[in-house]
Amino acid sequence: MVLDQAKSATDVDRRSVLKTIGAGGGIALAGCLNGGDDEGGDFPMKITLEVNADNDDRLEMVELIAASLEKTDYFEAKVKTYEWTTYVSRVMGSEYPNKGVVPCIGLAGTFNPGSFCNALHHTDNIGQCCNLTGVGNEELDSMIEDARYGIEVSQDNELRGKRYDEVWNELADNKFSSITHFDVQSVITTNEVHNFVSYPFQQSLISHALYSAADEQVAWIDRDNAASPDSRSSLSDLKEGGELSVGLGANPSSFDPPYSTDTTSSIAQSYIFEYLTTSDSQGNVYPWLAEDYTIEDVQDIDLMAYEPYMTEVQTTEEDGLDTDAQVIVQHPEDSPADQDTVRVLTPTEAADAVADGTYGMHFRYELEEGVSFHNGEEMTAEDVIASLKRVENSQISAQTFDSVLHAEAVDDYTVDFYAQIPDAEAERLLTSTTAIMPKEVAEAGNGEVDPRNSVDPVGTGPYEFGEIDDGNYFTVESFDSYWMHDKGIQNKPWFDGPSEFPNGPVVDTVYNEVVQDTSTRQGSLQANELDVTYGLNASTLDSFVESEDFIVDSVSAGGYEYIQYPPAVEPFDDPRFRKAINYLIPRQMIVDNILNGWGEPAWTSLPELARGAGTADYEALESKVRPTNEHKPEEAVSLLEEVIEDKGYSSNV
Repeated sequence: MVLDQAKSATDVDRRSVLKTIGAGGGIALAGCLNGGDDEGGDFPMKITLEVNADNDDRLEMVELIAASLEKTDYFEAKVKTYEWTTYVSRVMGSEYPNKGVVPCIGLAGTFNPGSFCNALHHTDNIGQCCNLTGVGNEELDSMIEDARYGIEVSQDNELRGKRYDEVWNELADNKFSSITHFDVQSVITTNEVHNFVSYPFQQSLISHALYSAADEQVAWIDRDNAASPDSRSSLSDLKEGGELSVGLGANPSSFDPPYSTDTTSSIAQSYIFEYLTTSDSQGNVYPWLAEDYTIEDVQDIDLMAYEPYMTEVQTTEEDGLDTDAQVIVQHPEDSPADQDTVRVLTPTEAADAVADGTYGMHFRYELEEGVSFHNGEEMTAEDVIASLKRVENSQISAQTFDSVLHAEAVDDYTVDFYAQIPDAEAERLLTSTTAIMPKEVAEAGNGEVDPRNSVDPVGTGPYEFGEIDDGNYFTVESFDSYWMHDKGIQNKPWFDGPSEFPNGPVVDTVYNEVVQDTSTRQGSLQANELDVTYGLNASTLDSFVESEDFIVDSVSAGGYEYIQYPPAVEPFDDPRFRKAINYLIPRQMIVDNILNGWGEPAWTSLPELARGAGTADYEALESKVRPTNEHKPEEAVSLLEEVIEDKGYSSNV
């Protein structure tokens, strides 16, 4: 999971927003109230809505929400904006859940239904990506886990869907977060770029378009022959070479995969790093740096099986754990909030458990031989193990060690990964967060794999790092010794594409220019100073669609925008208050008036691409949950009045 920055922003006129809302307006929020950065009070309640300033559509959405809040007379709302990197640092801060702040932000999502409940709501993700305000509900944690873990759901998709339906209904009843809409992922190119297609997840947008064997996708540049906006160019017309100029909406915060969670950083990393597996745009998984993989064993155990291997660690005054080791499993019956010590399983004890035959699932990955890193060294199992170890206690550790128990090298070209318990998402997730890099690079300090720290990122990908002018641009260059050139994509058993499909991307150089302001990036594209960009304001996309000089390719995305409430801060501790705000979110208005139809209202918490394993009956789910997410100002006011009366707030409304 990564935070989605996407666009650059300008100031929004509150009066024009109020005109958009009309007399029946309502709304949502993203900000701070009693106990937050400003002094609060009773009703009308002062609320500061927080959002990153460098995303026009998101800022306008929050302005719409703020204006609608004020329209009810129950709130005095203002919007506070931050530059993107400052905002990410703020919302990821350990004190953020206590500020009484409700942030507005976006996530890129995945194909897994767990991405739409676990990331936002599971206790293990507090302070990671992306449970920002500290939802810590043990009952909800158990429900989320029951939908993903266990021998039954790992082997029965229908049961898994039913379990997830229980989660979606629980979230609808409690409204810890409000997903406002699902994105449409759009990429805009000049007609000199052929076959550059969009992808559901922005973090892989550029690398997927340039080369994805799983989707038989390759893009190229032809300055002399225009591409058609209505049909794909034939591979017989493929032209090799050239420099592609890409307009990025932000500066990459890091080239170090375990130490960044924003989409722009992930875009930068995706040129350079690869994984043991890959997937197509439908979510099907294929071996990649692994020549093949097999599920060797599945055992019907739960986390209590690790009790004999656990060690005790002290707890801290902040209800944390006083250990530098990666905590893989915490004893299900222990609580740092109530105990001086808790029992945990760290990597050392996990290895002992596996040696004794205690694990949930055993996957074996047979590595491709002869794969060269950009530094000339050959990839071996030792590098894979070091790459996983680098993830320990990183910014993505919770996303990795919610499944991974242990990994070990069997020989130079064989690696065994073990899952803690049977996991329905293990095949996709067990190795998906471990970017493979040489052991010597993987052992660099935390966050130091970055050219700005004098440690160039080194992977196995089709592009190697070129140069960087921090804040302005960076380049990647085609890697002459890319392993697929020798392997040949036709020799991957699962590949059934045309014989002329190339063994790697055909563009020589990708020049990534940082252009944070949306209007400037749009102008650069129109002036042919850029070949490709994404994340432009929805209001401008229609003009590009109508032009013969540009191609707009779009796809329903897994990405989504959401606001998240701080349940530890009054009155957000009352689900009626959270429901009231949610009733005020004008989802259809956001999509129609702000996004110009380039989006889909989030009537449920589940986008189309994750519905296959995420629900037993989507129509039944939508019928039940949608009414809780519709715009109902009168019901919102009724709930607010209940909260005011029951909690003894004073009201001047």
